[in-house]
Amino acid sequence: MTTFATTTTTSGEEAPRTSTSGGGGDEDDVERSKVVETLSWSPRVFLLKNFLSDEECEHLIELGEKKLERSTVVNSDESGAVSTARTSFGTFVTRRLTETLQRVEDRVAKYSGIPWEHQEQLQLLRYRDGQEYVAHHDGIISENGGKRIATVLMFLREPTSGGETSFPQGTPLPETKAAFLANKDKLSECGWNDGNGFSVIPKKGEAVLFFSFHINGTNDPFANHASCPTLGGTKYTATKWIHENPFETGTAKTPTCTDETELCPVWAQGHECERNPVFMMGEESVGACSKSCCARDRSKLTDIQKSFCVPCDKVTV
Repeated sequence: MTTFATTTTTSGEEAPRTSTSGGGGDEDDVERSKVVETLSWSPRVFLLKNFLSDEECEHLIELGEKKLERSTVVNSDESGAVSTARTSFGTFVTRRLTETLQRVEDRVAKYSGIPWEHQEQLQLLRYRDGQEYVAHHDGIISENGGKRIATVLMFLREPTSGGETSFPQGTPLPETKAAFLANKDKLSECGWNDGNGFSVIPKKGEAVLFFSFHINGTNDPFANHASCPTLGGTKYTATKWIHENPFETGTAKTPTCTDETELCPVWAQGHECERNPVFMMGEESVGACSKSCCARDRSKLTDIQKSFCVPCDKVTV
């Protein structure tokens, strides 16, 4: 079974590497061969090739596509606000919501070397018609989880033009720089950036892992990055932000076919599933009475709520 680890270079930085250990085999390794390509040490940026299958890409889109809303940026008080700096549409998807999402989150943990409990919810983003996110830094510090030290950006659908992930202040490795220069004619004005830094052209199934802090815990200012305007077609991405400590979220709750109180059947019979769906069925995470509510008419449930009923369908009598 292939596992992910790090190795220290002569510069004192850490690079991803894979090692082989005994075991029954991992389905990821059987299905496809993943390649980790180091793009830069300043900041630490790695390209993860063949990270997602086509089926996984489409599944992640389906989980949140119908809930997309105008994206926000984080204020100093950690609240969200609409800004012209970020014009995409996005939504958050409950951690551990489906088996496929669990597999992706476990893979993010393996390749980052940080447990999945440190991850925020997956953020699904859609860019089109020139939508972008100007250069910014992911390394916020909050009471919940502490420093946001790493980001895994997954490309789910690629645009026909633009949409690059640009590291305008990055210092690419020589081979990365050579590829960047060779792709000049394929890059948008933002992606080219007058030849400064480097950019990653989005390709379905690939992912970019980068770190916003140095190994010694200090902020890496060169981790500034931008999602360049999507000039043609539509780009879908999925982002996993990773903290130094476990990230507590009310949505980190795996759906099970259970009622949290013996009153649930009574409430359901009294039509509380329809009158109070957020409490009874849940909205982002499974509610208090999913077993009783899933036994009733599901026609008015949202797609997310219907997914909460899947464990009930698997119960054998």
